[in-house]
Amino acid sequence: MSKITHKLFTLDELHDYQQQGKWPVADSLLLSTKYKDRWEVAKKLHDIIDVDFWKKINKMQEISEWNDEHIPSKIYSHIYSGDVFSWDDDYISGPESWKLKDNGVKSADVVQRRKIYFFNWTKENIRDLGQPVPQELKYFAEMLEDFRPVLEHYLTENYSDQSDQWEDLILYKLMVIKYNTPSATEETLTEHREHCSLRFGREHCDETLGGLHLGENYSEFYAKNTKTNERNIITELAEDKMLWMHGEDAEQSGFIPTYHGVEHNPDPSLQERYSIIIDLQANYK
Repeated sequence: MSKITHKLFTLDELHDYQQQGKWPVADSLLLSTKYKDRWEVAKKLHDIIDVDFWKKINKMQEISEWNDEHIPSKIYSHIYSGDVFSWDDDYISGPESWKLKDNGVKSADVVQRRKIYFFNWTKENIRDLGQPVPQELKYFAEMLEDFRPVLEHYLTENYSDQSDQWEDLILYKLMVIKYNTPSATEETLTEHREHCSLRFGREHCDETLGGLHLGENYSEFYAKNTKTNERNIITELAEDKMLWMHGEDAEQSGFIPTYHGVEHNPDPSLQERYSIIIDLQANYK
């Protein structure tokens, strides 16, 4: 585990920030040094993940599909759960097929979000495999271990007043997320990217205690200001900085949940968007 220390906000600072409409954004030496190449590694990771690779790495496997209740052929997910790592492929009909009636047939015109999950037990289970694994898996398993002290700090600092409601296991879940436009052409790329951001980036708060946002490869993330209710683009997340976010369960400890979403960046040179977030989740009794 890295011995590099992090800027950690106190309980009083976090409450003051919410009252003042400020964001707990902190510099991260880890992001600017050891994990400086995280977006290149994220791309390589997403490039190697497929069903055959997932089956090779995970001994325990479960595959399922989720479909939206109202438009099941327009919004759906393929879910791959494993004991080493898991991943979801989420699909929404693309800008043209979205306008059409759901006739029960899934269109090839889609936008996609893929989430690859690393857990408390991922690094140990990789060691127990007895086979070589790609460096990209080890990289993000170690990233979770390196940043875990940040989440443990906020677990104790922010939310310990509700600890008697929790089961023993606290979940630390790192997500390497890719937003993609697989059916876009060179001419329609910007339109598809905008549709992807609009549909996947709807404003919400997470069903967690909190989360550590470790950035994005270009700015689209916004958070709703706790004082003005305005949407603030957190541009620092495209640098080597991290943001602490409060989840829905943080409300029990007196915090305003961090409502957030994605706002389209119209720069025509942009391609896939990547982000890295670590969720902090308690299992309530």
